[in-house]
Formats: sequence, structure tokens, C-alpha cells
Amino acid sequence: MKLNVTLLAILLTVSGLASATPSTLNFCTGGEGGFYQDLGTAIGNSIVKGTSIQLNVLTTGGSVENAELLKDGDCDIAILQADAAVTKPLPTDVKIVDGHQEVVYWLHGKAGVDDFGKMEDDSIAKKYAFAAVAGSGALVTVRNWIETDSDYKGAVVVEFDDWYAAAEAVAQGYVKKAGVTVEIAGMLYIGRPGKITSDITEDFGAQILIGEVNDSSFANAKDANGNPLYTACEINAKQSNGLKTSTLGSPDTYCLRAQIVYNNDWHQGDKKLRRAVDKGINSIVKAVR
Repeated sequence: MKLNVTLLAILLTVSGLASATPSTLNFCTGGEGGFYQDLGTAIGNSIVKGTSIQLNVLTTGGSVENAELLKDGDCDIAILQADAAVTKPLPTDVKIVDGHQEVVYWLHGKAGVDDFGKMEDDSIAKKYAFAAVAGSGALVTVRNWIETDSDYKGAVVVEFDDWYAAAEAVAQGYVKKAGVTVEIAGMLYIGRPGKITSDITEDFGAQILIGEVNDSSFANAKDANGNPLYTACEINAKQSNGLKTSTLGSPDTYCLRAQIVYNNDWHQGDKKLRRAVDKGINSIVKAVR
């Protein structure tokens, strides 16, 4: 009988621990002072309002790092680019909610390639490489596009440490790697409409143009919720961030969503807390969509 009482006490203790309210909510966002940080702070504050839970807003390198931190359990909720949410490992039980729209910009120098789709042509692909920033959402997209369309399989991607170095290579049309000159077609940049980093626009604005992404190969891709991952859109004058375009009118490209990825393990079966999560996410993203 004593054994049964002891066992019951242990089970009740374990059960109590399993349903205990978490003490912190770790929210992975983006660079310090950026929109992802502001958005994550607003959502996080809405979730923990009226509770004893402490909100920790973590600044990160963006979607790729956020996916890794989610998988490792270092953050409970994060903002990811939609294609990162379907190509990067995540916890087994997550909820993914659409946030604001982001534009895929194809940026090229005067000696580069004005349309991403032209890189399907073998003669062009053999001459030019793509520039990309290591760990960026744009690198996720370009690799996903190369994987999606076999015509890009031979494409070469040259990675840079930051946007300034990548923009410099795009502006001059080449970069030297291990003593070899590599011609650069251009690079992808992904961000909110009209919000291109000053690392690109300030020193290289007169040399870099906004081109197009004319390739229907990506139109059928699906996001984690089964909705279109990339949708056709145009870049108007307000969205060009002062850069000139290499086409007449508004360049054609694709847009995609930023998404809020929540690890369901955080609320530990607490229905009231789960409702707070849902309400906190939905109330904020509705205002920025």
C-alpha cells in the first residue's frame, strides 16, 4: 500500500510539472532595430500580457538562424521567411501563421543579367554566377529555386559575409575568388516592399538596378500550410527604394510571406495559454498584413 501511495505522489508531481506555466517565452526575431525585432516584440508582449511569463526577444541573423534555434529548443516562437519554413528542419509540432508580405528583388549591375530567368540558358549560366549572403533568406530562396527547376542545376552560387560585400560584387560585375575572376549575374534580396538595406543602396545605388524574375517554374510551390509559396507581383516606384529599374514600367517578380512559427510544446497543454498565443499572433499580424 505504501508503494502505491508513493507512486501516486510521484505521478501527481510529474503531472504538475508537465502542466506548469512556463517562466519565459523566447522569441527569435531578426537584426537589432529591424522590423522582425519590432514585430516579435509586439506579438510577444501581447502573448504574455497579464501573466507572470517573462518575454525574451532574441535578435538573430534572420530566418536560417531562427529555424536552427527553434529546432534546438532555444526559442519557442520565431519569424521565418515562408520558404525557410518548408526547407529547414523545425520542431515536430508547430503552428505556422502568415505574416506580412515580402518582395523578392532581383538586383544586378549594368554588366549583369537583367532577368533571373535568363540564367536557365546554359550559355549564360556557364558565364555568370549568383551572389548571395551566407545565412540569408535570399540564399534559401535561390537554393530552393535551383532545386525546384532542373534548368538551374548547374548554377554557381558565390557566398559573401554581408550585403555590402555582395552589393560591391554585383555593382562591379565580378569578384575574385582564389585568384579566379567570377562574373556575377546579380543577387536576390528579400524584404518588405521598399525596404532594401542601405548597405546596398547608399554606396551602390547608382550602379545597381532592379531586374525581373520571369520564370513560372516557381508558381506551383506550396508553403507549410499548403498555400502558394511564391505569388506573382510587381515592383512599383514606391517599392524601388530609389533604385532604377532595367525595364520599362514595374518589374515582374515574386512575393512571399513572412511567417510566425510557434512550437506547440511551449504551452504544455495549457488551453488558456494556447488561446493567448493564438490571440497574440493573430491580433498583431492582422495589423501588418
